[in-house]
Amino acid sequence: MREALDAYFATNPRARGYVLDDQGALRRHMAIFIDGRQLTDPVHLSDAVAAHAEIDIIQALSGG
Repeated sequence: MREALDAYFATNPRARGYVLDDQGALRRHMAIFIDGRQLTDPVHLSDAVAAHAEIDIIQALSGG
């Protein structure tokens, strides 16, 4: 996952700070899905991503 995100941020560098924190982990208010399955390693971003996988990066919602 880390390599896929790095490739995306190379084309959209402003998104990095919104998606990742200053330690490079996924921010708490963000969620990533790989082919419909939620990312399992939000700290190290080590989940495997197939070459043609669909990656969704969305803002996680909470509240009442």
